[in-house]
Amino acid sequence: METGSLVAAASKLAITASAVSHRLKALEDHLGLELFERRSRAVFPTAAAHRYAAEISDAFDRIAAATKAVETVGNRDTLTIFCPPSLAELWLMKRVRQFAAANEGLTTVVSCLSEKSVKLDNGQYDVYFLPKQDLEEGYETLSLGRAKVRPLISPVLLERLGYPRKPQELMELPTIMSVDAPMSWETWLAHAGVQDAVMKEVMVSDSSSFAINAAIAGDGIVLESSLFSADAEAGGQLVPLFPEHQQEGVSFDMIWREKRRDEEKISKFCNWLERQMELGSDPKVTAGKNLKELVGA
Repeated sequence: METGSLVAAASKLAITASAVSHRLKALEDHLGLELFERRSRAVFPTAAAHRYAAEISDAFDRIAAATKAVETVGNRDTLTIFCPPSLAELWLMKRVRQFAAANEGLTTVVSCLSEKSVKLDNGQYDVYFLPKQDLEEGYETLSLGRAKVRPLISPVLLERLGYPRKPQELMELPTIMSVDAPMSWETWLAHAGVQDAVMKEVMVSDSSSFAINAAIAGDGIVLESSLFSADAEAGGQLVPLFPEHQQEGVSFDMIWREKRRDEEKISKFCNWLERQMELGSDPKVTAGKNLKELVGA
């Protein structure tokens, strides 16, 4: 599928083209269907081959990732964590670095893939960070809190634009749209009492992390989850607009198998994260003050 020819595949696998042909024929005999049409010196995948490759490619990727992890850490104990990309970049990685520094004998591996690519029941990871969901029996969870959605602006851009008097004024200001955002601008404005809104967008991103970083840089006003923006708000890089109109966003849980809670590496991480949240570094607390208080408006 990758190379398009038996000869190229043989070269990549460091075996003969004849061996590739024999293995392919054996697989086709086992499956009872043709995977490739042979034409002259080229082979062309059938519809069945495309379907089959799509299903098994994830398994090969997992094998490659597991092999790389073992090669890297050897016999050291490893904690594997799954986390969607934006949550990892904006919330998890800072905390994982702190945990790793406090647990030098444990290697922490974070996998940042689309949440659609992961299945809880295959046990690929030790712990998972996923949107809150109904789970079957046998799992435990730690809530990261109830996320809120509201507009966010950098102090520099705020000073230049001024605090808008009403939500509808946002339609005339530079805004950033994140495809990953838990809510569209139009939906949020409708909840704030603005109907038939048409936004003056200056930037569209398919990544929440990119959108928030663009807002921090002063490129526009972003509508995002308080979970993703918590650190930026705590650091004074972003402040919320119209917090009185904030809406419920997508909340996340840390998930692990109940029967594995007593494993030392999982127990250490769960207990550590719980303590951090109790000490006040919990992103479930909406960071930042009312912007009118900050600017004296």
